Amino acid sequence: GGGGQRVVVIGLETLDAGLVAAMIGAGLIAGALNTLAGGGSLVLVPALMLTGMTATFANGTSRVAVLAQCAASVIGFARRGRLPTVAARTVVPPVLAGAALGAVLPTRMPDRVYEPMLLVTLTVMALAMLISPGRFRPPPDSAPRPATTPAAMLALFVAGIYGGVLQAGAGLVFLAILAGGLRYDLVAANALKALVMLIYIAGTVVVFASADHVVWGPALVLAVGAAIGAWLASQLAMSPRGLEITNKLVVVVAIGLAITVALR
Repeated sequence: GGGGQRVVVIGLETLDAGLVAAMIGAGLIAGALNTLAGGGSLVLVPALMLTGMTATFANGTSRVAVLAQCAASVIGFARRGRLPTVAARTVVPPVLAGAALGAVLPTRMPDRVYEPMLLVTLTVMALAMLISPGRFRPPPDSAPRPATTPAAMLALFVAGIYGGVLQAGAGLVFLAILAGGLRYDLVAANALKALVMLIYIAGTVVVFASADHVVWGPALVLAVGAAIGAWLASQLAMSPRGLEITNKLVVVVAIGLAITVALR
């Protein structure tokens, strides 16, 4: 698949100890970032590209780590009774529909198209976060809005398409919709984001794996780190200082996005 692209096939047996440690570290950071704010794939994809993968293969392979991270986050939030499962019934369907459509596109997309599209998207996202960080958190003392309005369903559908195509930064897109738009508090928004992403990422992993766009050795190494990082971050998010830390992390991620774009 992938329009004749080639990839260095790397198995677990060919990953030396230093690279394994670095990838587990990258997974830890990405899992924590994705759980508390978003943007963890901006760590995962470059880490995978350092092993010799093209951007499109790194995009597919990173989904396995994101899947593990989302599962760990969901379990962490659910065990503390902070998972809004009722709200998920209205949020998940439009996201899933969009992701099903979006996941097919990158498997047919050459790198010369994918990489500029990723760069433009990251630029827009970084500017949005730096100019208007309030979009990524709800106003004080606000009540959640229903996700069943046409505008909300369209936004969730488009976010699903975005997550299916790129994934990098998808957590921030969902956070903007769930916290900034639908007014869920940051703990509920992050828990709901993890559940939504767990469901649609499982589907996209199947799509990418079927197209042979998943390199399983690095994927599993990253998944271990991502799951640990996500579990720890989910506990931190529910701590007394979790809201303050999450707010600051959104700003840090924005700066990191801006630096990433500038260096490109």
